[in-house]
Amino acid sequence: MLLLLAAFAGLVRGYSGFGFAMILALGMLGSRAPSEVIPTVLLLDLVGSASLWLRALRDSHHRLTLRLTAGLLCAVPIGVLALARVPSAWLAPGIAMVCLFGGMMVLRQSPAPVTEAAVPLRSAFWAGLGAGLATVLASAGGPPLMLYLLRCGLTPRALRATAIMFFALSSALALLVMGLFDVVGRTHVQLAATLLLPALAGNLLGQWLQPRWQPLPLHRLVGVLLVLFSAVLLYRTLAG
Repeated sequence: MLLLLAAFAGLVRGYSGFGFAMILALGMLGSRAPSEVIPTVLLLDLVGSASLWLRALRDSHHRLTLRLTAGLLCAVPIGVLALARVPSAWLAPGIAMVCLFGGMMVLRQSPAPVTEAAVPLRSAFWAGLGAGLATVLASAGGPPLMLYLLRCGLTPRALRATAIMFFALSSALALLVMGLFDVVGRTHVQLAATLLLPALAGNLLGQWLQPRWQPLPLHRLVGVLLVLFSAVLLYRTLAG
């Protein structure tokens, strides 16, 4: 079941540029502790997105990415310290509620008109800080980042590429700090290795599908998936 989940999450990531970590984390939290799930998902997110980096580096909005990264640098150590100290029993329902709310907000938000020459950079630091904290604590940085990017007037290509670059950087930085605090270890690497091939296969399929099949805007597609997965997880954690 985890192999199919990893393939599906990879498909969504390859297609949309985001959503992999949230979907995989929500699925795994039904049977595993957050302290095991979050580092594993970040490892897979980083390795699985490698095939997207070159194009994303070319197509992303560079000044915006730099501002987002500045906020991310402040968020990662705070998030890793909190992850090491927050009780596991609180994290699963908390992650589910964050993802449910974020998915609903992404569904409600419509993209701003494309005006890349006037991308608002002033609040990018705070968007990077919030998305970075959500990524480290819950693998749920997608909703806050997308809510910000949808207001920036980016083209769909630039929006997708900027999201890819941000999440690659956030996963790499989070794993580096987790390693320093002994939050990530051999168990996480072994589990990530088990799920890597289906995640990569789904990623490649998503990249192939993206220019050929677009039934819904990217943010709406991932928003629907987030709402469904997080609602199921929230029900399981509260009912169990």
